[in-house]
Amino acid sequence: MLVNMSAGDGEAHHFCKGKRDCHLEEVLAVEKRDQARVQDHLYFVKGTGSGESLPCVLPKRFSHLVPLMKASDYDYIIFDMPPVSEISTTSRLARFMDMVLLVIESGKTSREAGMRAASLLAESQTRVGLVLNKNRSYVPKRLQNI
Repeated sequence: MLVNMSAGDGEAHHFCKGKRDCHLEEVLAVEKRDQARVQDHLYFVKGTGSGESLPCVLPKRFSHLVPLMKASDYDYIIFDMPPVSEISTTSRLARFMDMVLLVIESGKTSREAGMRAASLLAESQTRVGLVLNKNRSYVPKRLQNI
């Protein structure tokens, strides 16, 4: 299941196969699960309820949902979170996750910003992995093996 936690203000509602998207609480109930199915074994949901902003619902609501998610039969629940900063909710939610993957965009994310984000996530005492995205090699392929 993919949970979109980075929804911003003014975001359009997602539709899939003519049905409006679901929220996390709805998909954890087995009888409403098919509403969020995008394809076989893939579900897409919004992390916040209608009219809620993410900072207003943390951590009380999320800590209530964690036991429901652990008891569910999903193999993986992936949260697409907002960028890590001192004011974002990502570092506060990281403590509920089994592992956090920090995505660094090559050539765009500065080293200082990456180190600051990693240290904020490390404070949550969760396992942190790094993914280097959009990496380019500026050396011709024939010279790479030398």
